[in-house]
Order: sequence, then structure tokens, then C-alpha cells
Amino acid sequence: MKSQNKSFQAFIFFWIGQLFSILGSNIVSFVIIWTITDLAPNNNTVLSLAAFLTFLPMVIFVPIAGVIADKWNKKYLILIVDSLQALLTLIYIIILLFGNLQIWHIFVIGFLRGTCEAFHEPVFFSVLSIMTPKNKLSRMNGINILFTSMVRMIAPVIAGFLMAFMARVWILSIDIVTFLIALVPIIYITFPDFKLKESSDLKNNGNNSFWDHLKEGFHTIRNIPGLMMVMLMATLSNFFFQPLDALIPNFIRYTHLGGQLELAYFLGFLNLGMFLGAIIMTVKKHWKHISATIIIGLFSSSIGLIALGFVPRGNFIALYLVGAIFFLLEPIINGLFQTMIQLMIPSEKIGRVFSVLITMSAITSPLGLILAGPTADLLDSISLLYIICGILNIIVVFITMFRKSVLNLMKEGQRLQDEAMNVKQMD
Repeated sequence: MKSQNKSFQAFIFFWIGQLFSILGSNIVSFVIIWTITDLAPNNNTVLSLAAFLTFLPMVIFVPIAGVIADKWNKKYLILIVDSLQALLTLIYIIILLFGNLQIWHIFVIGFLRGTCEAFHEPVFFSVLSIMTPKNKLSRMNGINILFTSMVRMIAPVIAGFLMAFMARVWILSIDIVTFLIALVPIIYITFPDFKLKESSDLKNNGNNSFWDHLKEGFHTIRNIPGLMMVMLMATLSNFFFQPLDALIPNFIRYTHLGGQLELAYFLGFLNLGMFLGAIIMTVKKHWKHISATIIIGLFSSSIGLIALGFVPRGNFIALYLVGAIFFLLEPIINGLFQTMIQLMIPSEKIGRVFSVLITMSAITSPLGLILAGPTADLLDSISLLYIICGILNIIVVFITMFRKSVLNLMKEGQRLQDEAMNVKQMD
């Protein structure tokens, strides 16, 4: 028990450093997306192409990253990925100093930053799952979403405010400072040496390739009734929500005639809703109605996307309120799903399973991103595109979440959570 608590304390030290890293990365992202609107005014296609190239590595590299997360030294993986992201920011700063920044520079840097993120995410979730006691997983997931949302809420506001007073190279330098802060715990803490365990099938067949491990992760998911259907729903939902992610800068700047601060505040309010939801996820120790909570949350996000499309031009107060209110339940949905999966899957397979889930749920996202800009240009309205995507997503959620296998999956998640809470009470 003492060793487990010591491991958890080490994780908290590491996690705090990662929050600083997230702050720097989100400040860089804000500066980059606003720079795109400067270089390609009111061009939805260029904006969506930049988002596409940034996200594409999640589909390409996450499967490999998940296996690596299970098999290789996690400390060195995190160290390498975070260092590369800081290096890319430094290269971006140098290009700006020479004064010849072009769109293709942003495309290349975005793709490489996305690659780093693709390797970082499965490793982080693997570390969280291994170093956190099972009876604290639900709350730790909630706390992680809570503070991550808080950081993502304040990052664009900081960036938008600073852009009014400072040169962009100095704002980008914040990412280097936050990297150095995050570097300290990575160097000093010891990560568990949790080696990949082979299944009996892999051992008997003598197979040990990346694809064999990925297949095993896929089979693990397939053997849990309802999980494959949820993964399919997530795939389609991610597709329909990509226009929101890709076109927000032009939605604020050209549809609603806003500026840097309006974009910063809107992004801040979006994350404020997630922040408040994460507080609920963290404070609430036990969820008695997981099924109902998840279903209501999924419908709420879709209605929020539709509502954004109906907000009158220039009514930023309404935009802020819609962003905060309708995305309130998103961190709760994610936290409950993450906890269910972490409780259902053996620890030595977490990296592989998460990599498959992330990859499959995101596999259509690049398509959604690349189509978002041209479709908005064709419709001549980002607002109309948001309304259409929200309606289609409501249909997908309705068809999926009321299937018997999915309802049984959530009942099993409820049982495992109740069991974990009972263990905690006994301790």
C-alpha cells in the first residue's frame, strides 16, 4: 500500500509538470491559428487544411505509440516527445524572427506537433492508469480533465491578451519556459518498469510485432460487448464535430466580425463549460446513473453545436453562454468512459487498447477536417454547417446509445465502479 501511494505521489508531481506543458502548447496553438487567418483571410479551406495536417498524425501514429507505451521506457518517451515539441516552437520563433513565415511552414510545423501529441497521449494515459490506484481512477480522471480544462480555458485568454501588447516571438517563448518546468519532474521521478506482457496466443505463435499487439488490443475491445458500437459512434461524432474545431477562428473573425480577444474569450468559455463539468466529475465521488448521464451529455453537445449556428451575428454574449452551457457535460462523459475502460482492461494492455480506441474513434476526423473548409465555402455559411452537423450527430447518438449491448456495457461499468468504491470504503 505504501509503495502504491508513493507511486501515486510521484505521478502527481509528473502530472503538475505536464499541466505547465499543456499551457505552453495551447498558447502556441492560439498564436498559430490567428496567424493563419492573417496569412489567408476568410479562407476556410486553408484553415481546415491546417487543422487536417495537425490532426492526421493522431490516426497514423497513435497505433504505434500505444504499443510503444506498453513496451518501452515511458520516462524516455515522454522526455523525447516533450523535447521535440519545444524544439518545434523554437524553430517557429526563428522563422518569425527572419520575417519570412509562409503557410507551408505552418503546415509542416503543425504536422510535426501533431506527431508529438500522437505519441504523448497514449503514454500519458498508460502512466496514469499504472501509477493511480484503481479506487482513485475515477476521481483522478476527473481531476485531470478539471485542470486540463482550466489550463485550456486560460491559455487562449492569456495569448489573446498578450498579442495586443507583445511581439509573437515573445509569446511563443512561453512554451520554452513551460517545457523547462515540465522537464524537472520527468528527470527526477521514477516511472514503474511495467513491461509488456504477452498473451498466450502471441507467445504460442511466436509473434511480437507492432501489428500483432495492435490486433490483440482490437480483439480485447471486440470481446467486450457494446464497446465496438460505442467506438463506432465516437468515430462518427468526431467527424461531425470537426467543423467546429477547424473553423472557429473564421467563425469568430468573419461570421461574427470579432477579433483576437473575442476568439480568446469564446475558446475560454468553451473550456469554462468543460472546467465546470470537470469540477462536478472531481467532487462527485460516486455516479449512480452512469447510463443516463452519458446519454444526456451526448445529446447536449449536439444541441450546443446547433445552437451556435443560430446565434445572431455579433452577439458574443450568446456565443459565450452557448459554448459554456452545452459543453458542460463533455468532461463527465469522457471521464466516465475512461474510467469504465480502465477498470475493464488489464493494466498491461491499457496502452494498446487506448491506442486502438483513439485511432478508431478519430479515423474519420481528418476527413471531417479536410471537408469542413470546402463545405463551408460551398454553403457560404459556417453557421449552417454547424446546424447540419449537430442534427446528424443527434441521429447517430440516438441510433447507438439505446442498443441493448451498449446499455449493458454501461451497466457493467456501473457495477465495476460500485465495486471499486466499495474497496475504497473498506480501505
